[in-house]
Amino acid sequence: MEMMTLKMTGMTADGVQRYRSYYLVTDGGHMAGLGRASAIPMSAGAPMPEDDFVQVNLGGEERALKTLVEVLCALPGNEDLNIDLNLNPN
Repeated sequence: MEMMTLKMTGMTADGVQRYRSYYLVTDGGHMAGLGRASAIPMSAGAPMPEDDFVQVNLGGEERALKTLVEVLCALPGNEDLNIDLNLNPN
């Protein structure tokens, strides 16, 4: 099982600061190639996809986490925000 935090920050066109925070976790599966990662929003108003997880057939947990970050970054309200990934959250 892997865990990390994703923090996103930026400014709107009218100068308002935006902040998003997500906790990301993998399922810890050990099947060759398969991977699943879930997102838990940690900041109020953080947009979420319809499903709070992604599953991949190739690339394992690392690919699932990368895909999940891509999905979260593409959500309306998260575009063009700076991202900070912490691989060792405390």
